[in-house]
Amino acid sequence: MPPASGTTLLEVPSTPAMNAASPVPTVATPTGLTQMQTLEEDDAPPEAKPAVTALKKFLTAGSLAERLQHTLGADLMKPLMERYYTRSSDGPVIVDRIQFVRMDPNPELGSGKHCIFNLENKTWEFPVPVMLEEQPDGFKVDWLAFVEFKDRLLEKFFQTYQEGPARFHVGIIRHHYFEDGVPNLDRKDAFRVSPAPPNPFQASVFLEKETALAQELRARLPWETHVWAVVELEWKKLGSQQWVELSAVPQMHWYSLPMAPRPISTPQKALEREELPPGISKNGVSGKSSSQSVNTPPPGIKKSNPNLPSTIKRPLPAGR
Repeated sequence: MPPASGTTLLEVPSTPAMNAASPVPTVATPTGLTQMQTLEEDDAPPEAKPAVTALKKFLTAGSLAERLQHTLGADLMKPLMERYYTRSSDGPVIVDRIQFVRMDPNPELGSGKHCIFNLENKTWEFPVPVMLEEQPDGFKVDWLAFVEFKDRLLEKFFQTYQEGPARFHVGIIRHHYFEDGVPNLDRKDAFRVSPAPPNPFQASVFLEKETALAQELRARLPWETHVWAVVELEWKKLGSQQWVELSAVPQMHWYSLPMAPRPISTPQKALEREELPPGISKNGVSGKSSSQSVNTPPPGIKKSNPNLPSTIKRPLPAGR
């Protein structure tokens, strides 16, 4: 089923040139599934057991067709997955431990319960978070955010200049930037972006203060407000100076399926409100229609201190 008009899926960016960086270690696909059957698993509450079972089936899938059966929004994700697996093995994903993080029985977005786990592999530097959502036929895995965090695509994007924009699931917060290398810094807003915890990577991105996007973010992302969002980033250069610009904020949440509101971007008019699209409900009521007050953060935004939290507080991945 194609995406609804005006909606797009979050593309998994191609790996840019690594500027002579060492390649990420690869793990050979096992000939059997015995390793998966003996992996360590933290005690999960009874209500999370169906999600654990679904996650194991997703990880042990021996082919793309099998993994699609356990993927959230499989019809929409299939073209992205087909492109991704032309350069990656579509066999089992080897993990040594599944750690239960949290379950949200009544999330703000989506059609069912959300469940978060951390996955560990001896070859990974950090645990990788994965989200599942309950559907009528069982829990499904958010494949898109999982491969982005597993492959550490945000870090690779910042390693060297590349042409064209790319989108990522990030935590984003305003911050002060005093280093050299960014022209006309006094006319730019600075933001810090980072992947999902516990990966501690962070980088600075910039936005011209006079753009429509900057004006919108002053209201929706004030100081000391940390947001889980999907952002569009693009490298810029002027002479010998290179920096990364925040060119759009398609979603103020991490939910994986297309959402109705138009993206916020520099050439577009600021959004006045956000609504749940048809088919997505909260507490059994479809299509949120009430306007948000000026002082109330929109869905997916929460007040916090400038330091990134140690765990994902709102498991709402987003996708294109």
